[in-house]
Amino acid sequence: MESGVFLLGDMTREERQRQRASRLKRGALAAIFLVGGICLLNRFIPSKKHMDPGAFFKVSDGKCAVVADGMLCEEKGFYLDGEYYLNCLTVSGSVNPSVFYEDTEDLVIVTTPTEKLTYPAADSPDALPEACHADGNTYVSLSLLQRVSDVSVSKYTDPFRVVIGTRDSYPVMSFQTDGPIRFRAGIRSPIIRDMEAGASVRVLDVTEDGEPSGEKIDGWTRVFTEDGYTGYAEDRFLGELKREETGIKGSSSRYTRSFLDGKVKMIFHQTTDEASNRALAESLGDFAGLNVIGPTWFFLESTDGGVASLASRSYVETAHIRGMKVWALVNDFDGSIHSASETGEALSSDSSRSRIVREVMEGADESGADGICLDIELVRRESAADYLELIREFSAECRKRGMTLSVCNYVPAFTSYLGRSEQARVADYLIVMCYDEHTAGSDKAGSVSSLPFVEKGIADTIREADADQVIAALPFYTRLWTTAPDGALSSSSCGMTRAEAYVEELRMETSYDAAAAQNYAEKREENGTLSQIWLEDTESLKAKLQAVREAGCAGTAFWKLGLENSGARELVAGGDAQLQSSPVRKDDIERGKEY
Repeated sequence: MESGVFLLGDMTREERQRQRASRLKRGALAAIFLVGGICLLNRFIPSKKHMDPGAFFKVSDGKCAVVADGMLCEEKGFYLDGEYYLNCLTVSGSVNPSVFYEDTEDLVIVTTPTEKLTYPAADSPDALPEACHADGNTYVSLSLLQRVSDVSVSKYTDPFRVVIGTRDSYPVMSFQTDGPIRFRAGIRSPIIRDMEAGASVRVLDVTEDGEPSGEKIDGWTRVFTEDGYTGYAEDRFLGELKREETGIKGSSSRYTRSFLDGKVKMIFHQTTDEASNRALAESLGDFAGLNVIGPTWFFLESTDGGVASLASRSYVETAHIRGMKVWALVNDFDGSIHSASETGEALSSDSSRSRIVREVMEGADESGADGICLDIELVRRESAADYLELIREFSAECRKRGMTLSVCNYVPAFTSYLGRSEQARVADYLIVMCYDEHTAGSDKAGSVSSLPFVEKGIADTIREADADQVIAALPFYTRLWTTAPDGALSSSSCGMTRAEAYVEELRMETSYDAAAAQNYAEKREENGTLSQIWLEDTESLKAKLQAVREAGCAGTAFWKLGLENSGARELVAGGDAQLQSSPVRKDDIERGKEY
């Protein structure tokens, strides 16, 4: 072999294998860099892929999509011979909550601010009825919905869809240049709609005052178009945020309010017989400062809607002389009905609800009452929708007469399922009963109405209703708790005067519970029996009244007439001036004990 010449044949086997491996390695690295470069490049190249409209609206043949205020509804409708039909669940949940399907009597019921309309649900849509059954669901016609609702409606084909708006105005933005709306926030997400410069879209991820909401994604805005597409547009394509009126100015589903002038100061009056009515003037005595009284006049007597009445015109006349309105209570605890199952049955059908409303309003008309106060307390979750329908039906009757409608609820922590936002839409006032924090059935002794319990009850209610609709009901009673030597717990309720007497009679030791903002008393007997009481007195009442005022509530109510003491009467009569002249003690005294 000549010097300087290298022949392949002279390479060893190991050298050839190393050379081949080196070439493969270089090739693999080149491929990796090429693929990586393409992937990296693709990451920054916007996708031009368009999403199929049928896939976006999730509709198949014979069905139509429903878009309400930019939200694609889960339940689909259908189109038949020129009429659109919408699933009743969609209508009541997303468009007009006053459209209610009742399966007991197979009716679609529409309650407007002044009337109740009923439509039997036909077995099929063939005759194009207002309401019908199809494929196991209940539907209402779009024509009916438009007659009874304040909405804007647009209809589209390819695919079939109905786009509904329910609001007076929307936040809007315009495209500054041509740009896409994408299915999700991200340039690789498919395009659902191409927009031209100048096109306007409504905005979903801003608050009422125009600030970005918690759902806002950096660099993107969630928008929806007039033809029903909801997705994301890059902020760089959009102009400034404005507010645009929709022109929806109808009154078919708008509720006016029947408010009192000034703050409500109400006392409940448990009237169990005619003698209670006749004793009104004596029971009130010199109690001043009240402007509403709520006698417990109407109570459920039967599951078919029968109502017993103690309504009295002379009672109303006496109250009016004292400068007080009368809001007559309807309850399910003073009559023959005493269980949630019975209350549920009474609420479950149109005929029984209609009877309740009819008999109560007849009594209210005869007595000249100024309002109705619903205090139906034994409502389980499964009966909540029926109860809301009862409230709507009472609202229509009260509004026709110019009467005030209020609804009592325990605190939301106990009854979150009662639909307070819908109650607030159709009723004038919501009364949050800030008591029974601990009841006869509690397994631990405690306050009937501690200050934190009151504050939370009010705050939770105001999340669903305007503060100027919310009345905070406070107790004039408490509980004496007894724990026996064997640990058995029992209690008895007592008014303010009687509670003070218990403390004195039992020679209980008193301290201040700053966490509850109440005076607390206890006594342990030689045999181990423990007596405890969280007092409702002027000091605890001041703290609660201060909380009500700070929350901006519409007023206060008190349960009940006859349980108050003279100090409470003076405090209620004195109003805000009394609070300001005597500062409320809350956290200035160290809490004495943990119980």
